[in-house]
Amino acid sequence: MVCKQNMVNNDFNFVFCTCSLNVVPWDHVLLTTVLKGQNITGRRTQKGRKVFLWETLPVIEARVERMVDKMNYKEVVRYLRAVKCNDTKGLRDLRDKIPFYLCKTGEFLDAAHSLLFPVNSLACCTACRVTPGQFEVYLKMFRTGSVPIGKDMLDAGPWITVGSPLKDGVLIKHALKLLYSNVLLYRNPKCWSSLIMILGSSSLLEKSGHLHPLSLKEPPLDFQKGVLAASGGLLEELKAKINVSLPPAIFSPHLQHEACLILAVQAVQQMLFCDLPYLTSFLEIALAFGNNFWALRLLLEHLSYEEHILHGTVNLILRDLNRQKATMLKLWENLGPQYVGEFLCLFLTCRHKKMQSIGLFALNIIMENLHMCPWAKHLCNFFHNAGLRHLPLGAAAHHEVSKFINIFEKL
Repeated sequence: MVCKQNMVNNDFNFVFCTCSLNVVPWDHVLLTTVLKGQNITGRRTQKGRKVFLWETLPVIEARVERMVDKMNYKEVVRYLRAVKCNDTKGLRDLRDKIPFYLCKTGEFLDAAHSLLFPVNSLACCTACRVTPGQFEVYLKMFRTGSVPIGKDMLDAGPWITVGSPLKDGVLIKHALKLLYSNVLLYRNPKCWSSLIMILGSSSLLEKSGHLHPLSLKEPPLDFQKGVLAASGGLLEELKAKINVSLPPAIFSPHLQHEACLILAVQAVQQMLFCDLPYLTSFLEIALAFGNNFWALRLLLEHLSYEEHILHGTVNLILRDLNRQKATMLKLWENLGPQYVGEFLCLFLTCRHKKMQSIGLFALNIIMENLHMCPWAKHLCNFFHNAGLRHLPLGAAAHHEVSKFINIFEKL
């Protein structure tokens, strides 16, 4: 048994308990060739016998800690990939950090592959154990080419740019593969909202780690139909872990952002058709589209093809709105009347009355809390300019919109 104290000093002199272990020094030929990348297997032949880099977990932990402290991330990755240990779970937990260490070196594509492929054939991939919080951070790193400066990927603190971000097509392929590899991520609305939010954000990142949302212009309808037509087969291939190539004619550079967002819309739709009963929320997915209301509308329109999916989704959103009234009022204050107007109009003008109920419920929240909504008068002007009062919304929607407008006309 090895005491972990004093294991990370310069000479790597270990303090032993009653049972002495043979711990190789840092300058051992097998260890040094592994750290330098000259030996990727951790195995060499010595006097006709195979010798392996085999260490106890406390020793491995101490070596990793020392290398991380010195920011020797490439050496950490080489070591963890090569070293063997009797404590397979402990070693697996350490290896799960390999993709993060690769991101630290700017090797984002290698990191994305490392999440999906196990270090050896006996282990499952790291993707199986990624948490929703880690999923979002990985996507942010892949999208921006930046990393948090701390030792842990979830540490709060500044971010720095260390390499080139993944291309949009590569990013969404790996993001979807991650979701398809981990059922807990797949059924978590936070992960889908993270995917949509990051696809709709700029690759530029503030030092604080804050992303800049993009307002993407709605692409031509023929283009949208083309991407949707190709999406079904692409998603099935991604689920089957086939190495997919996105059709260049559709995922062309000048509309790649939009194409990837449409592919994500199709993936969300498929998830709802299969796993709606497992979802605990949907509002955050809708909000993740930001100002890209055309993409949210595309999703909502396709949900209306299946009555039970439509009703289930609407009920989730209504429940979310009812539970989070104060949060929504604060959010709408920050986003402003232009966003709120677009959001309400999207639902109020839906051809399906069930979907309109979301817009009516949101409008009632505002009307019940006008003292907290000094921006509501500007929202009234938005409704006027949009001609909402004169559109064929249906009796219920027309009545509520007119009532809202009349409040401010009397002031």
